[in-house]
Amino acid sequence: MRLNYNLYFSLLCFLTISLNSVAQEVKKIYFANGVLKAEGNLQNGNKTGKWIFYYPSGELSSEEYYINDLLDGNIKYFNDHGNLIAIENWHSGIQQDSSIYFNETGQLTKKGIFKNGLYEGKWFFYFDSGNLKRTGFYVEGLPSGDWKFYNDQQYLVQVGAFQNGLEEGEWKFYNKVGELEYYGEYHKGKKVEKWFKLNSKGKPKLYKY
Repeated sequence: MRLNYNLYFSLLCFLTISLNSVAQEVKKIYFANGVLKAEGNLQNGNKTGKWIFYYPSGELSSEEYYINDLLDGNIKYFNDHGNLIAIENWHSGIQQDSSIYFNETGQLTKKGIFKNGLYEGKWFFYFDSGNLKRTGFYVEGLPSGDWKFYNDQQYLVQVGAFQNGLEEGEWKFYNKVGELEYYGEYHKGKKVEKWFKLNSKGKPKLYKY
């Protein structure tokens, strides 16, 4: 009886593997001029596993991973010179978790987290020089929380908070060498109450906005 069960189980596994093998095929897609555009596996007509995409020049465009025709995994994108320009994470067709982006020369431009396809948590943005440009927080794709802005010499030029994508509360503005120039309150993205500008002696005077 045990022998028959083992035989049955072995036959079942063989049939399952055979059916999966029949359903899976290597697929190649070409541009109109005959140059390879993409290649990867199809299972039951859907993209599965690793796919590679190319530019018309033949340069690598992206390395992507799929489950049942949906992006799923660590995805890499390249420019037409072969330089890496983005690394993203996807799950069931939705961008999730950490992502990082580069400019055409490979310099970091921004990095942060996605949640359900939207910016979430703390993000960092950079100048082409590599210096920090701004940093702040997102909630469901909108700036929400404390933000700081810098010039390329790394002096702080603005600091304040957002709520639901609009400026809220006190904001401070600085000159190009990081000295406070003026400040005041925002409410729902509009300046309110009294604003002040510092004179040459550093004393605050009412500032008309």
